[in-house]
Amino acid sequence: MKTQEQILRELSKIREAIVRIAGTPGLPPEEQFSEAALDKVALELKKLSIKRGEWIDDGDLSRYFKGVYNGGRFIRETFGFNDFFKKGKSYYYRKSSIIRLSQELKSRNVDLARYMELKESEAKFQEKVSAVAAANKKQKKKPPFQLPDSLKDITTEDFHPAVEIVEAELSKLREQFTKENLSKYIDLYGGHAMMKFRYPFSGFAEKEIKSKCRRWCDQYNMACDALF
Repeated sequence: MKTQEQILRELSKIREAIVRIAGTPGLPPEEQFSEAALDKVALELKKLSIKRGEWIDDGDLSRYFKGVYNGGRFIRETFGFNDFFKKGKSYYYRKSSIIRLSQELKSRNVDLARYMELKESEAKFQEKVSAVAAANKKQKKKPPFQLPDSLKDITTEDFHPAVEIVEAELSKLREQFTKENLSKYIDLYGGHAMMKFRYPFSGFAEKEIKSKCRRWCDQYNMACDALF
């Protein structure tokens, strides 16, 4: 067991070490342990802890939370994480507490990166909702539409030509297609016809041919639509 004298000597050495770290050995004893001096000691000790890896910065968080980059502010504000200190513009977090947080989230099956995306998405959606609500307050309440009282009983029935007439028209068009070799200018896709002319090559075709082919396509498509 240490004697009282040994304990006092050790305390004296600790005191001297603290004074050296604080850089106040030249000051009077009553000023060597001022609040400012002790703050400086605390800062120096934290610097040493950072070097030993006891504290990590925002850039190191991705080691413990997959896919998370610069998530320090999020965990501070969302989870009330308070085991950190700020040096300049940088934040430093106690590694052991970060590991505990990581383990707790894992036990709850929570992917922090995905949770951050979720909260961001919810916030953006809420902003849109709030913006719409604010805009609606500025506008007078109006119905989404207005119909005159006289608007009623306006209907019609589709005209359906006889199948025989439509088939005869299609037969006539197919005969023209073959006889005039319109396959050079028209593509057929089942019941739909399309002209082959594309800019800038359409400029080389005669206007009469283009007009005839366009008319043939329209007639063919209408006949097929009526039949099917």
